[in-house]
Amino acid sequence: MTNQHQNSNYKILKLFSKFISFQSVSTDHKRFDEILKTVEFIKKELIDIGFQVKILKKASVPPLIIASYNFCTDRGKNCKTIGIYAHYDVQPEDPLDQWNTPPFELTIKDNKFYGRGVADDKGHIIQILTSIKRLIEVNKLKNNIILIFEGEEETGSTHFEELISKVKRELGKIDVFYLLDFGVKDKNCGKILFGLRGLIGFELTVQTAKTDLHSGIFGNMVNNPVQIIAELLTKIKNNQTGKILIPSFYKKIKKPTKNELFYLEKAKKNNRDLLTKIFPSFDVNGIISGYTKEGIKTIIPASATVKFSFRLIEEQNPNEIEKIVLTFVKKNLSTGIKYSLRTLAKLMPFHTDIDDSYIKKSADIFKQVFDDVVFTRTGGSVGAASTLRKLFKKPVVMTGFVLEDANIHSPNENYDEEMFFKGIIALEKIFAQ
Repeated sequence: MTNQHQNSNYKILKLFSKFISFQSVSTDHKRFDEILKTVEFIKKELIDIGFQVKILKKASVPPLIIASYNFCTDRGKNCKTIGIYAHYDVQPEDPLDQWNTPPFELTIKDNKFYGRGVADDKGHIIQILTSIKRLIEVNKLKNNIILIFEGEEETGSTHFEELISKVKRELGKIDVFYLLDFGVKDKNCGKILFGLRGLIGFELTVQTAKTDLHSGIFGNMVNNPVQIIAELLTKIKNNQTGKILIPSFYKKIKKPTKNELFYLEKAKKNNRDLLTKIFPSFDVNGIISGYTKEGIKTIIPASATVKFSFRLIEEQNPNEIEKIVLTFVKKNLSTGIKYSLRTLAKLMPFHTDIDDSYIKKSADIFKQVFDDVVFTRTGGSVGAASTLRKLFKKPVVMTGFVLEDANIHSPNENYDEEMFFKGIIALEKIFAQ
């Protein structure tokens, strides 16, 4: 490695380290000042590169960063405008005791970068900035660039559409969007996604008494809210088959085409892996009730709360699913049971044309960096994807460079060092196309 490369990598890692140090946890309102510090950090770096930056704000909402770099003005075959989306907010670091390194300190160990957000999604932002800066320095940037950096992806992109609509006219000139929030199949095989599942999440609270009651005195006399919730959950899903039992839930699902199934079969690890990509699912996310500390306390809890969510596929509209879930819960809770049910998040499913020219061109570029590339779907959700397609009617290429063992959303989140620098090379080729 030359001294020039060593110096360049040192600057990249110094920037990466500073970025990771900001605790930009969007779910924690007590750390909102860390969100604002993160935004200022990104803004400064963008201005230093030569971008024109807009910060779109709403009270108590993580700002949306829009940055433009104009290389050419004669729009046409030789002058494209590329939009790139990533997010700067991260998941909470809990459980802290399971981390082997400090979560908000960039640590390099065994050829991996460790820290909260290194893979999801701060690493991709560093790769984006580095690749564009390098191309500008050697005069090889061939297109206009518009960056879209969101700060509430981890909380469901609740205000993304509202904020980005403020610059709809400016962003209307974008020819293609690259959404960088995903990974590769392995070190030698890149990955481009053509579908995401949607999401709808709920919080149900059942209350049967004003206070906890003595189980010896009131057992068999009063309802137990935990048992009521448990019985309801068994009516929602057959845990043996995975089938969701709510009437009309599957009414509008769309099956993959033969072409899509061909690529899905090629990319799958096993049949169960395929199920997470093409079918809806239901999961309980957490239950809170009663006494859970050491020892025993013989009570009947006064209330219980459960959080649960559904992953949705094409043609399943979260608003329609919301209505049938509300009806189902009301019908299946006994008369007189006091409960409240509220919707926590809604994200539309996303699907793009696998034969789109930009997807094919991106795959050709990836093959210059990786031995192969696969087309597939993921069971997760990214709200920005459907919003960008809805507002701008342009192709959305979804990709990224992290490995599957990156521990995203978990302790010891990591980004393989080789893939990090490979990703920079791949982005340079995309932005110079």
